[in-house]
Amino acid sequence: MEPPISLEVDPNRRYATLTFLRGAVVAICIAVLAGLLGAFYYIPQMAPVMQGLGIQFAALRPLHTTFAVVFILLGGMAVVHRFFEDVAGPMSAGEKVRLRIQVISWAIAGVGVFFTMLIGVGSGREYMGFHPIFSIPIALGWLMFTWNYFSHLGRGLMSRPIHATMWGIGSLFFLYTFSEQHAWLMPEIFSEPITDMRLQWKATGTLVGSFNLFVYGTLYYVGCKLSNCERYAHSRLAYALFAVGLLNSFTNFAHHTYHLPQSHTVKWISFVVSMAEIILFFRVIMDITAMVKASKPAPPCGIQAFLTAAKWWTGFILGTSLIISIPPINSLIHGTRLVMGHAMGAEIGIDCMALFAGITWILSEIQSRRGIEATVFATREYCNLIKGLNVGVIGLVGWLTISGAGTSIYRYDGLASPAWITSAGPWIFAASGILAAYFLLQLLRIWLSVVFARHRQN
Repeated sequence: MEPPISLEVDPNRRYATLTFLRGAVVAICIAVLAGLLGAFYYIPQMAPVMQGLGIQFAALRPLHTTFAVVFILLGGMAVVHRFFEDVAGPMSAGEKVRLRIQVISWAIAGVGVFFTMLIGVGSGREYMGFHPIFSIPIALGWLMFTWNYFSHLGRGLMSRPIHATMWGIGSLFFLYTFSEQHAWLMPEIFSEPITDMRLQWKATGTLVGSFNLFVYGTLYYVGCKLSNCERYAHSRLAYALFAVGLLNSFTNFAHHTYHLPQSHTVKWISFVVSMAEIILFFRVIMDITAMVKASKPAPPCGIQAFLTAAKWWTGFILGTSLIISIPPINSLIHGTRLVMGHAMGAEIGIDCMALFAGITWILSEIQSRRGIEATVFATREYCNLIKGLNVGVIGLVGWLTISGAGTSIYRYDGLASPAWITSAGPWIFAASGILAAYFLLQLLRIWLSVVFARHRQN
């Protein structure tokens, strides 16, 4: 493993890690609360009550999805800054200024997006539902981060551990796709619905690809730290996943747009590359899980529990992806709740579980530095919360998958959705969502108590 530059870690770097960790935890709190309130809308008797309180579903959904993405990006960035603690020396004056600009810019954007979405001001775009004026501070913050990142790791980036390469390319990739997401602001694009939709799906696919690189990098980095070995991060399999994942980021939109006019060759390339990426990722996460499990001393059980959950969710998403990407089946399930369940399973089950493992590792390290030996992250209670969270998410994703499949079958016969879906669905969805939110909020309560605790050593 590459040795740290200094035995004494720059306090500014530790503060940067903690700052982005705090931002990530706050972001997921907003996402969970918005999702929880949105779940009540699925109960017929509760919808009028929510409307009477002035809580509109049209504002809750973009809040939920936007801040879920913000959590993934900020959580990944916290892990990157933890990596800087290992390999970078003290912050230079210029780096401190750029970091300060990044934090202030994103704080302005976060607060602005939150309050404008509450009052219904936004773009209406998927994953980019905020008003485009906030794209300016967001882009500025990314430019500052990318500048700082390559000032340390720009030379020889491809020869470093794969997580360093993924994060560097991911930051450049985000800037590219973030620009592409705004093509709809051009009148000639917005006036052509098919072109707009095709471009929006392509840009959204590359956006997901960019934050996937931060998630994949987190898995490699945490696995290397816990096993005290970087050999796997230099393996051919690691670089194969990186190459296929990067290619898939440019092609994966096509298996979401079978209903739009496009070449069948493009569709097949998208299908094959997408399946290759998830197969490789499934192999990687199985290897990392086994490597962490065999590490000495054993890491806190909470880390292992999140990695194990991510492994099984990846296997489930792999299986369903193979099925729903088949064109005739895709034509039936497109627009049903099955697609929503698939996306939710991928984002929560894979991306979030992997990041939860990285966050748990950083938080347990913070507690260790504060002299807390009996860390909460190694307790049975913490692991039970993880199990409860996964039960709730299984209920959510399972019901969406079943109801979406049922709707697809009835659609094939030219019939409306069956009564058992329309009558039982809202209650099952709401109950599963509330259950998942309860356990996740319990986990967040623990995280908040650590990241916002006042202590001399952070």
